[in-house]
Amino acid sequence: MLYDFCGKLLAWQLKKRQKLNTVTNLDIEGRNIQNPVDIRKCFQRYFKKLYTQGPQDEAGIKQFLEKNGLPKLSQENRSILNCKITPQEIETAIQNMKLGKSPGPDGLTSKYYKILKDYLIQPLMEVSNEIMEGKKAPESWKEAFITLIPKSEAEKTQLKNYRPISLLNVDYKIFADILASRFKKVLNEVIHRDQAGFLPGRHLFANTRNIIDILELLQTDVNIKAVLIFIDAEKAFDNISWKFMKGNLEGMGVGRGFENGIDAIYSEQKAKLIVNNVVTEEFKIEKGTRQGCPISPLLFISVLEVLLNMIRGDQLVEGIQVGAKQYKLKAFADDLVLTLQEPESSTKRVLQIIQDFGRVAGFKLNKQKTKVLGKNLTDAESERFQRETELNVVKKVKYLGVNITAKNLSLFKDNYEKCWSEIKKDLDRWTRLKLSLLGQIAAIKMNVLPKMLFLFQTLQIVDKTECFRKWQRDISKFVWQGKKPRIKFKILTDAKERGGFALPDLRLYYESAAFCWLKDWLLLEDTDVLDLEGFNNAFGWHAYLWYDKVKINKVFKNHIVRKAVFNVWTKYKDLLENKTPRWLSPLEAKARKRLNMEANWPKYWEILEKDGDNWKLQSMEKMRDKVRDWLHYAQIKEVFKLDKKLGFQVEKSKLETDLLEPKTKVLSRMYNLLLKWNTQDETVKSAMIKWAQDIGYNIMFEDWERLWTTGLNFTACNALKENVMKMIYRWYMTPVKLAKIYHLSDNKCWKCKEKEGTFFHLWWTCPKVKAFWEKIYNELKKVFKYTFSKKPEAFLLGMVGQGW
Repeated sequence: MLYDFCGKLLAWQLKKRQKLNTVTNLDIEGRNIQNPVDIRKCFQRYFKKLYTQGPQDEAGIKQFLEKNGLPKLSQENRSILNCKITPQEIETAIQNMKLGKSPGPDGLTSKYYKILKDYLIQPLMEVSNEIMEGKKAPESWKEAFITLIPKSEAEKTQLKNYRPISLLNVDYKIFADILASRFKKVLNEVIHRDQAGFLPGRHLFANTRNIIDILELLQTDVNIKAVLIFIDAEKAFDNISWKFMKGNLEGMGVGRGFENGIDAIYSEQKAKLIVNNVVTEEFKIEKGTRQGCPISPLLFISVLEVLLNMIRGDQLVEGIQVGAKQYKLKAFADDLVLTLQEPESSTKRVLQIIQDFGRVAGFKLNKQKTKVLGKNLTDAESERFQRETELNVVKKVKYLGVNITAKNLSLFKDNYEKCWSEIKKDLDRWTRLKLSLLGQIAAIKMNVLPKMLFLFQTLQIVDKTECFRKWQRDISKFVWQGKKPRIKFKILTDAKERGGFALPDLRLYYESAAFCWLKDWLLLEDTDVLDLEGFNNAFGWHAYLWYDKVKINKVFKNHIVRKAVFNVWTKYKDLLENKTPRWLSPLEAKARKRLNMEANWPKYWEILEKDGDNWKLQSMEKMRDKVRDWLHYAQIKEVFKLDKKLGFQVEKSKLETDLLEPKTKVLSRMYNLLLKWNTQDETVKSAMIKWAQDIGYNIMFEDWERLWTTGLNFTACNALKENVMKMIYRWYMTPVKLAKIYHLSDNKCWKCKEKEGTFFHLWWTCPKVKAFWEKIYNELKKVFKYTFSKKPEAFLLGMVGQGW
């Protein structure tokens, strides 16, 4: 049995046995290169050329940024970027460094810095502040090893299909991490929410949600001819011009200190490639943002924002129209998607903008790999579009790991079914590894859950429960190796502090992810999402969520996202809110839905005040900044009279504390809440009752809780922990059980051959076993010089020591 269920050993066992990342041959202009020395030379020539910056028009860059640059930062934000680096920032950066990562050229790992941080913080701080003042960075910061990762096994023969990852010295990364932490704080105000990557509070699923909602709109209105263009840029991170990048920062007004910091690490760079574990000769790097540098993604998105601003502001580029708004684009790092009406003219204009931008910034469009989904186009229109734009119109696109077609109905098959098919193959393969019970559960958590959780967060489209039951059956079959389960599934999925095994419940994880999408409907803050997702709503969002307007306007559920998310809300609504909720906006619910949402809809938590033991509306005078006029106030008053009958929440509900208020870990909070409700009928477990019946007295519930929360921490050995859990749940077969299963006449104890072989007899009351425990008891007294009660729960369950 493999018991190291949470370490690298198990992770290695679970991975498919792949060939080492060795390059055995390259295809260079039709020639097959196999000699290892020649292969290294080919890589070196290619990347040396890639990172060589050609002639640049500095005056042209300056003129371009003066016209199209990003807005200047406020003085407050400039101060954040340029203040002196503190010991606390150095310590936080060291803590952020992950263990187990390959070191840079100096060979010092992050573990070295973590262990010696008390000695290193002061010199690191001094060097960092000197750099911010304009002094040169250490020579070692200019160096890097570049390791090459093939984009896919099938494309290993093509040089352009390798992704260069820079292995940098940890002291360099500490400095860059501090700059990145500061830059993140100010970029939220500069970078439009169309860019979903690398900034706090922004998520990848916002992009896939946008695409699904747009396809739903276009499916409803077939008169809108549109294209979705999935842009592919050639080596986007590696081609960015340093002059443009630094000029952009200067135009933003980041400040002299921050500019010095960037100048120090993005000038005079040099690197060596690692090819087949052999290091090549050194070459210079003159452009690009290092993949592996903590601040690299932020520098890239700040450059990309210039292009995106140009596209947003260009009147000749027509996005998908929803009322007064246009939805033109979404981006995550270099994964850019454009959503355009008037396909031909809009696309030609976008291509011209990209070309103009690329000329000064180094951004290069790869037309061959750029894919287009057409919507509501005839075959003739699609062919004409391809001829005029030289872009490929396709049936299916993979964007941010999600397979997308022009029809949302195929999303489940193309993503969920395809993913689970691969997972089933993994489960069958892992069966041969002979994992322990805890090892099998860990395998699900390490390899199955991340894949499914990615889909749950990016594709909220599941409206039926059959798939969850199927997935549960497949997981159960793997955990029990095709045999009858010995422990209830609910107990397996329950939290460890409640006596469970923490096996992931995929249905609850899906529903928790649904609440993350539902959050926008509740808060009414992200009006872009609300307008697009509710393009044909007849009522306000809160009218559907609280006042059951779905019964009147059934069109609401003729939308793949709205139907799936609303079904989850309906399931838990009464559990989450049994009185009129504080987050409810009576005005938004009462007012007839307009095509474009307003930014501010007053919620009950803003407009109610205490009146003795009751609640009352604030006066119109107090609400003057929240309502437009007396008509709005009258509408609120009308709804309030009805809601008052049900009563209002006095304290914050779990929905507020776990979903609406937190900015981070929302999904895990909701999962823990739903799991607790889902397993509450297993609070007092049947095994606990059976132990009380056998022993002859009750074990207090507090003692069980102590066992689950602290008692199982008596050892780091997972084999011992698993044995205790198996004992708690009476896992083991007995003569009595076997006699029932196989209809045997003999159910006597295997040891004494006299009494019935019940579970408790085999482990405690059998004379031969009693003698064994007596010896153990006497030896323990000698070793520990401590006398404790000779009770079965002490020996069998580990309930021994103070407090038991």
